[in-house]
Amino acid sequence: MSEISESGTVLITGSSKGLGKELALVFANNGHDIILHGRNVHSLETIKETISEIGVGCHISYGDLRSNKTVDKLYRLAKENDISILINNAGTNAKLQDDRCDVKLHLNEISDEQIEDVLLTNLVMLIKLTKRIYTLFLDKGNGTIVNINSLSGLYFQELKSIYCASKWGLRGFTNTFRLEAEKHNIRVLDIYPGRIRTKPCFTYGFETIKVAQDIYNTYKNTDTNELILDGRLS
Repeated sequence: MSEISESGTVLITGSSKGLGKELALVFANNGHDIILHGRNVHSLETIKETISEIGVGCHISYGDLRSNKTVDKLYRLAKENDISILINNAGTNAKLQDDRCDVKLHLNEISDEQIEDVLLTNLVMLIKLTKRIYTLFLDKGNGTIVNINSLSGLYFQELKSIYCASKWGLRGFTNTFRLEAEKHNIRVLDIYPGRIRTKPCFTYGFETIKVAQDIYNTYKNTDTNELILDGRLS
């Protein structure tokens, strides 16, 4: 098994809570400077304090990823800090899911606004940000892009048509983009986790810290570009 030994600055979208937060802590504990992104100012400041105590650099970018202005801000901050790794972690199921539990809706019950919200966050803006960071990596001659997908990007799931559409689109983008990126020494990873226990109603699933560590281990292992965490198979 080959491993990456160098450290570098990591930009993690949606890192104010959940998996994004744990990814920031795992990479920081392994010597990486971190760029945090999210909309919860208090949470990001708290995480920054923890990361600073670890002894690595940490920067914060606030903003809604659905906005082109946020993508511009992230690009500028990434360029200023010479990032080596982009982790596209931010995602949403919009109002198709609340803070307590799953809310599964038939297609005719989903508003146009909800459809646009999911597709923008999970796919369109992710591609836009990746495109901007890709130019930096082309100039450097190396870099790593990690796309956090879902088992919904591998399997058909009833009453999840819009969410699955966004994740299947991400799967197609990631695997096709890899074909061109790898020719420029830029690595593209695809991560498919099952349910992660990020909400009180999630009585089963993976512990967030375990998923974050598994993703870091996959990043370190250059022999693979994909990680599937399917609790149904364990």
